[in-house]
Amino acid sequence: MIVASPFNGKTPRIHPTAFIAKDAVIIGDVEIAAYVSIWFGAKIRGDWGQIIVGENTSIQDNCVIHSTVNGLCKIGENVTLGHLSMVHGPTIIGDSTLIGMGATVLHHSKIGKGVVVAAGSVIKGKTEDNCLYAGVLSTKKKIYSTRRLGELGYNIYVDTGQKFKEAGLGQEIPKEYLMKD
Repeated sequence: MIVASPFNGKTPRIHPTAFIAKDAVIIGDVEIAAYVSIWFGAKIRGDWGQIIVGENTSIQDNCVIHSTVNGLCKIGENVTLGHLSMVHGPTIIGDSTLIGMGATVLHHSKIGKGVVVAAGSVIKGKTEDNCLYAGVLSTKKKIYSTRRLGELGYNIYVDTGQKFKEAGLGQEIPKEYLMKD
C-alpha cells in the first residue's frame, strides 16, 4: 500500500527503479531514491514527519520507520536496515551503515558513516564513524579501518530487489507518486 498522509495530504515520491514488496506500506511524506529495496512487511510512515531514504539502501522484512511531528528521518546511501529493525525519527543514519536485525534507533539519534549496529541493540544519541556499537543502550565496541567503509558499500539486496522487480513481485507504484527524472 502506497498512500498519501491522512493528516496533511503529503504524498510519497518514489524513484521508478525502487523495488517495493507487495505488502510493504509507505504512507505520506516519504522520498525513496534509486535502487532502494523495501522488503515484505516493512512499514514506512511519513504521516507526521518526513522520511528520506538514500540510493541503494535496503529496508528488509518487517522494518518500521517513523518520525515525530515535523521531524526528519534521513537514511543515507548504501544503508542496510536488517530484518525487524526499527528507526524512529527525527534521526539521521549515515552512508554505508548496517543496522542489525532487531536493532532499534531511537529519536534524536545521529548514526555516523560506516557504522555497524549489532543485532538487538538500542541506539540513542550520536555515534562516531566506522565503529561497531552493541548493547542496550549501545556502546562503542570496536573501531573499523576506513577501508571497511568501502566493503559495506555493496549491497546484494540491491541486485536481489531488481530481480524481484523484474519478476513482477513488487507492487505497482502509482504514477502520481513516481519521481520525475
